[in-house]
Amino acid sequence: MANEERWSVTRATIHFDELLERVITTRKGVFIEGERRTAVLISMEEWVSIQDKLTARVSSDL
Repeated sequence: MANEERWSVTRATIHFDELLERVITTRKGVFIEGERRTAVLISMEEWVSIQDKLTARVSSDL
């Protein structure tokens, strides 16, 4: 995960439209770093892809 993009909470708040557009168009998550915690923002397409993979994995384990 050496090439991940990281934004501060302040930057993400001020430039949220830009951040959202970047995540949607690149289909790469962006880490949003606060003082004590970090979160990741991903596009809906990436979320669905992850859910599909997890669902398939659970189904194959049954």
